[in-house]
Amino acid sequence: MRISIDWFKEFVKTNDSTEDIANTLTMLGLEAENPVDITQLEDIIIGEVVECKKHPNADRLKQCKVSDGKLEIPIICGAPNVDKGQKIALAPVGASLPGGINIKKAKIRGEESQGMICSEKELGISDEHEGIMVLPSDAKIGQKFKDFYLSSYSTIDLDITPNRADCFSHFGVARDYAAKKGLKIKSPQYDPRSFESNLALKKINVSIENPDECPRYIAGIVNNIKVKDSPKWLRQRLESIGQRSINNIVDISNYVMMEIGQPTHIFDYEKFGSKEILIRRGKKNEKLTTLDEIEREVSPNELLITNGKNPVAIAGVMGGLNSAVTSATTTVIIESAYFDPPTIRKSAKSVNMSTDASKRFERGADPNAAEHAFWRIISLLEEYAEGEWVPGLVDAYPKAIKPASILLRKEKLDLISGLSIKDNYVHSSLKMLGCIVEKEGDNWKCNAPTWRPDLEREIDLIEEIIRLYGYDKIESTYHYQSLMENNIIDPHLCIDKICNTLHGLGFTQIFSNTLLSEKETSINDIKTINVMNPLSDKMTHLRSSLIPGLLNTADFNHNNGRKDLMLFEIGNVFNKTGKGLKGINENFQLSGIILGDLLHPSVHQSNAIKSDFFAIKGLVSTLLNHLQIGKVEIDTLNTDLPQYEKSFLINIDKTSLGHYGKINSKILHILNLDISNIYAFEINLDHLIGMINQSSLSFNPIIYYPTVERDINFVLDEKVVVGDVLKSILNKNNQIIKNVNPQNIFRHSSIGKNKKSVTFKLIFQHPLKTLEDKDVNLVIDEIIKVVSKDFSAKLR
Repeated sequence: MRISIDWFKEFVKTNDSTEDIANTLTMLGLEAENPVDITQLEDIIIGEVVECKKHPNADRLKQCKVSDGKLEIPIICGAPNVDKGQKIALAPVGASLPGGINIKKAKIRGEESQGMICSEKELGISDEHEGIMVLPSDAKIGQKFKDFYLSSYSTIDLDITPNRADCFSHFGVARDYAAKKGLKIKSPQYDPRSFESNLALKKINVSIENPDECPRYIAGIVNNIKVKDSPKWLRQRLESIGQRSINNIVDISNYVMMEIGQPTHIFDYEKFGSKEILIRRGKKNEKLTTLDEIEREVSPNELLITNGKNPVAIAGVMGGLNSAVTSATTTVIIESAYFDPPTIRKSAKSVNMSTDASKRFERGADPNAAEHAFWRIISLLEEYAEGEWVPGLVDAYPKAIKPASILLRKEKLDLISGLSIKDNYVHSSLKMLGCIVEKEGDNWKCNAPTWRPDLEREIDLIEEIIRLYGYDKIESTYHYQSLMENNIIDPHLCIDKICNTLHGLGFTQIFSNTLLSEKETSINDIKTINVMNPLSDKMTHLRSSLIPGLLNTADFNHNNGRKDLMLFEIGNVFNKTGKGLKGINENFQLSGIILGDLLHPSVHQSNAIKSDFFAIKGLVSTLLNHLQIGKVEIDTLNTDLPQYEKSFLINIDKTSLGHYGKINSKILHILNLDISNIYAFEINLDHLIGMINQSSLSFNPIIYYPTVERDINFVLDEKVVVGDVLKSILNKNNQIIKNVNPQNIFRHSSIGKNKKSVTFKLIFQHPLKTLEDKDVNLVIDEIIKVVSKDFSAKLR
């Protein structure tokens, strides 16, 4: 938002320069910058056009003489609005303009030109370039333009955070500045009227279909107005902040919005077509042509202002052309309302519009400012449009909005800030912010002002006190003690190690949206959490799994030529375990997917390595083994998870950590994805990090005695899981068994139907002696007995 320094200083008296004001506002959290670098306009002076006539050799050019107070300079100008008697910004020969333009003598169509009459765009002030910049008649000829500009047109651009709707006005910014500086604040003038008889009720009646969407609506009537150009001061103020002047009626409405932050709207009473004002939701097939002359089809997503039958405005966004003020307007309806922020946000998004009014309403306006703005507009219409107020008004305010009541504890303030701020400073700061403050011992009981809907909790008040006190006044301190217990590993270090390992394996990390559609969250049997006011039908639920985001990313890349992908994501997932907030469970999760070829054929590798169960198992096992938290075990599931066609459990020391498998093709069809043969894994990072914290690295001395290798070949039933046989062998816990690995699986009719021959390679080693055959044979005999008994195996 752009503010005029001249306008700003109407509410707070300060001798600070524009740069100092900008620095103070930035320290308050209102990031400020001066939009125009005045130093670039050092050579520009104020001149007066003393002669203006048509160029003898060009229809669209004019031959001018411009006085700089000493000389009359010949200049050829092509601006359509240049005329005799105007005060203008003159760039003489030798002057430099923004953008690297240097002014030189020139001959244009045979006539000499020794300078330039500048437009706002050429001066770098705005994008206006259709004509020259015409200065006020009291501008002094020969004065440096930069000095004139600083006094009359100096502005600051503010980048205001969404929670500070109160600062979307000159008065709101001045109020924050005054609180920081401890200065008095002058409130805008408005004149509440009393009336014996409410004559406005005879002309208008207000009905609100849902008061939650429009808690307050004020309307009144002004007769006999005269629509004309705005007075010079009003035009200049609006133009200085980038607002285009329309006429006195529209400009007054915009002026009040920029002054106190309350959007209003003015309807032509005769065009309104009814005394009924009904605020309701849109209906199917309704249409409204808005003030930008675009016909829009409205729907139940939009809140409308209607005349009882037809829409005349999209509430809080833009008025309709069918009730717009024109030069023929004589009687107007003044609307000043407070609308529910989420309702206006959805309306603006639904019609794809963002206006000055909607920006303020959707961030949270002040319900009490609606009345202030109404009376301010009445006064201005009487003074500058010769209007006659019809005594009375309609103020539909069925349920008054009460300010939040907050207890601020001195102990908590000192603890959070690390300071000992004096009580009288805290008390005065809270009052400067607009709070009603009552001291209770060492604490303060505060009622937040209605213009600060962001002040809801004690921590909000603490933030405000520190903000006014100044973050720059908090001294830096050194902490020599660890903030974490030494036996607890920083989770971020764990995440870094996991990411680095996955990157090394060829994975790419992605970040997807936490909000998904209902269809996307239905891929598993987890109870999901829906959002109360979703921004769109694609963002209605909190994600219960990272898999949909990975699949969507894979599908996008696949459709754009990337057929081989290895992706992973780390983030929070949510599920519902009960009622209310306590029934929402949040877990930290790691998920990944692979598809296509992991390794392409080459001169060194004749066959491609494709994505399959063994590939995803190997990748997960490599990751977990690298973290050194225990032995990785893979178990089958009795019932596959709904998102997988076939899935397996991932265990560490008999503790379930997650699962992996092949994504169900039905899920891919439901999500309308063009990819197939996707393998995925999901790991609970809360459990994994807990295991890392509990694990301890141990170092064993190198064994200098030789190893002994033996192969055993068992004939097993096809349904026997090789992993179970492996576990059975390792469970012998014999100290000389160093390692066991399945080497190959052989199937042939010669070994029997539904049979398979599996070869296991066993490695033996003793820490204190060289093994002899008899030592190894004893262990092998025991293994053969156990495997034969437990799995009906036969030695081949």
